[in-house]
Amino acid sequence: MWRRARGRGQARVSQVTPVVRHRRSVDANLRKRLMDITETADLTDHPALIEEMRTQFCHTIARRQGPAAVDRYTCAVYAFDLVEDPTYVSIATFGLGRTYAGAEFVEFLLENGLLTERPLEGGVEGDLVMYLDDGRFRHVGKLHTPNRVVSKWGTGHLWEHELWEVPLNYGNELRFFEGPVDDAGLDLFIKFAESKGFLFAGNDA
Repeated sequence: MWRRARGRGQARVSQVTPVVRHRRSVDANLRKRLMDITETADLTDHPALIEEMRTQFCHTIARRQGPAAVDRYTCAVYAFDLVEDPTYVSIATFGLGRTYAGAEFVEFLLENGLLTERPLEGGVEGDLVMYLDDGRFRHVGKLHTPNRVVSKWGTGHLWEHELWEVPLNYGNELRFFEGPVDDAGLDLFIKFAESKGFLFAGNDA
């Protein structure tokens, strides 16, 4: 029986509206190079390599100070405010560590209508910016301004960037969802963990 390590907030739950996809022409060479860097280059070299491309591609990518060591969280852990949350960490590190905030978690939320979608022109700061490839989840970040996102790239650093200044393998489709507030991100993760067999004290109260 599991217990939450902090107070319970109220998750916002609704049926997902019809899929809204947004495709646009982007500099594929920039995105291809970002993919190569994040997949093959040594992590310590990422900032310098991305900075070297600024003149060639006129990009606006900037490294942000992360909330924890890069190996302590994923893009979804960051976007859903789960970084170093004690309840989340206790579940994600339990046993073989197979229940964590990764692609399966996000797909669970989408398939079960547990996120509230916004029109692409209606995003607000803190909203989830989801990247997909042929409808399949690839990456998620937080909307910072109408055209800028803060997201963690794979096992690498946290970056602030324009909507499409992301590695090519993150896909060419966008969807915006209301961002979690208070403990809503943890509420959603607990629903996912319950679907994997975890039991939480007090959930029947």
